[in-house]
Amino acid sequence: MTVHAPVITVLFIILIVFMVFYVWIYNRTNALYQEVADLKRLENEMSAQNKILAVEIEQLSRSDRIKEIASTQLQMVVPVPETLAVVIDASWAN
Repeated sequence: MTVHAPVITVLFIILIVFMVFYVWIYNRTNALYQEVADLKRLENEMSAQNKILAVEIEQLSRSDRIKEIASTQLQMVVPVPETLAVVIDASWAN
């Protein structure tokens, strides 16, 4: 029986190593699944935010809104065809 004792010890150590390896793989797999779930959630949040921003861009780039801002805030006017107005401001010369 003493001859089999080293073989049993070696097999027991190999079994323990495989068990530790299995637990490590199991934990690593769970961590990766959690990371994938977090990334999918983040992707969904960013996709929703992207849609909101696309709607906002659409609203802000409407031509009637741009004309309104140009005429009220920037005092710009739509030129009459064949009209050219040159404004010389002395403050720009310096």
